[in-house]
Amino acid sequence: MKIKIGGAEAKVVFEVCHLVPGNGKCGRLHPHFNKVSVVIDGNLSSKRRVLHLYKLKYMILEICNELDGKVLLAQYPENIMHVERNINSVKVSVNGKTYSLPEEDVMQLPISSLNTEDMCLYFSDRIIRNIKDEFDISRINWVEVIFDEGHGQIAANRVILNKDNQVP
Repeated sequence: MKIKIGGAEAKVVFEVCHLVPGNGKCGRLHPHFNKVSVVIDGNLSSKRRVLHLYKLKYMILEICNELDGKVLLAQYPENIMHVERNINSVKVSVNGKTYSLPEEDVMQLPISSLNTEDMCLYFSDRIIRNIKDEFDISRINWVEVIFDEGHGQIAANRVILNKDNQVP
């Protein structure tokens, strides 16, 4: 049985601003309107559900809400992006420009880039850790996270949790 929490339709969305080291439009601060969907394949419990959908949705929304409205930074090498944290601000030097941003508006993620693939992997890791903490995963075969950063740019990552339950 597959269940799905579906991105925009489920209001699992968030807005962020970021920049990508390099040239072109992505080299300056720009927004993204992201959507996250999660598909889970598993066997029904005695309560006739794979997982509690509202709890799953809340888990995903918690992550989205942490990021919503933030300027995101990745862990780029120092020679590509210099990040200096002061008492109330973060100074970011990249692409020959220096940005000074309020500290509470900036979040640096523990990933090497902010491309669609790395954001998908970030969400996959967080969601799967939360699922393992909250639910009995013995009935879950796999979890697939779909990250949509807009403009048709989508990444999907499927993680097999229980090979024994897989239907050939």
